[in-house]
Amino acid sequence: MEVVIETLPDIRVAAVREVGPYNTSAPQAWSQLSLWIAKNGMLSRHSIFLGLRHDPTTTPDDQVRYDAAVSVSEEIDSTGVARELIVPGGEFAMYTHQGSYETINDAWNKLYWEWLPNSGRTPADQPNIEIYLSDTNFSADKEIMTKLLLPLQPI
Repeated sequence: MEVVIETLPDIRVAAVREVGPYNTSAPQAWSQLSLWIAKNGMLSRHSIFLGLRHDPTTTPDDQVRYDAAVSVSEEIDSTGVARELIVPGGEFAMYTHQGSYETINDAWNKLYWEWLPNSGRTPADQPNIEIYLSDTNFSADKEIMTKLLLPLQPI
């Protein structure tokens, strides 16, 4: 597993939260966010698509929180389905996963249970981040690229 440490800035996003197992909450959140993006014309060539995974190792499946998010350059009206969040920057353990979204949990498990214990680092109390690099409309499952970002406490 090839993991690098990256320092990233804060990112302003519009996000939709769903609660429940990731395999159902993530698609529901993305469906709602996609409609919001289209309705509000928030897509640009600089847009970054992120998934925020909260409490994945400590919370029962039916209570985990997932935010589907898109970067935005200006404040948004948070009275609708999407709300504005600032995703905190800092140091992250970054691993680029190649393959189907169905195998992302396996990659997260390797990051947590294989890489982290030997890294000398401690996870920060922030959501894990997935940055989606591929358009799944044009990518075969085996070609999908996703950055997995595990937030780290400062040394």
